[in-house]
Amino acid sequence: MLRLLRLRVRVHSYATEDLDKVMKAVENVLGGVGFNVEKKVVQGHYGDPITVVECLVADEGDVLKVFRNVVKHVGYGAVGVEAKPGGGGKLHLRVDKQKAYQGGLADSDVDPVKLEFSYEGDWREMYKCLENT
Repeated sequence: MLRLLRLRVRVHSYATEDLDKVMKAVENVLGGVGFNVEKKVVQGHYGDPITVVECLVADEGDVLKVFRNVVKHVGYGAVGVEAKPGGGGKLHLRVDKQKAYQGGLADSDVDPVKLEFSYEGDWREMYKCLENT
């Protein structure tokens, strides 16, 4: 039985971006579920400030809700699997930050909102997640 335990979302807000808009993109991806936020400012290669935003969703029901919603829009082919021997691991998705800000969801590897779902069990059971919606 697959259990999605928690979701960690990571996104970068560059000096040319409005942090409030980046946060709106994250909120749109998460679809109204509760989350905790940590922000850290780091320096880019040319000395420009980059705000690294990490959000954590700890409620398993909310994690499943987000997973179902994102996969419904981007498809299972966009899911990266990091399986640990003996079961469990992480499922990775990357969605377009600009589209997310506009209220849409599309997969993207360029300047994405990164989603990392921690799980227990067999990752292949993720295909059943959408069957029960």
